[in-house]
Amino acid sequence: MKCGKQVKLKGGFAYTVRRARDDYPCFYCGLEIREDTEYVEERGMSRVVRRYHYKCFNKVMGHRVWAVEAPSGVVLCTVE
Repeated sequence: MKCGKQVKLKGGFAYTVRRARDDYPCFYCGLEIREDTEYVEERGMSRVVRRYHYKCFNKVMGHRVWAVEAPSGVVLCTVE
């Protein structure tokens, strides 16, 4: 298993763990991602940015990439 703050998948999708500077809506549940909390950002070929709570991200992408709490903060893990 490989873990880090950023994961790039075939097809042009990139996922990054970031800390919110402002309040953002979660693309999955619609609730706010509060300022100064970690979230997962998705960028695709169309340059559309989607932001997820890391637990909501696991519901959407849990079959390929997992967001896991680590001592250093949230990290993204994949099986290679």
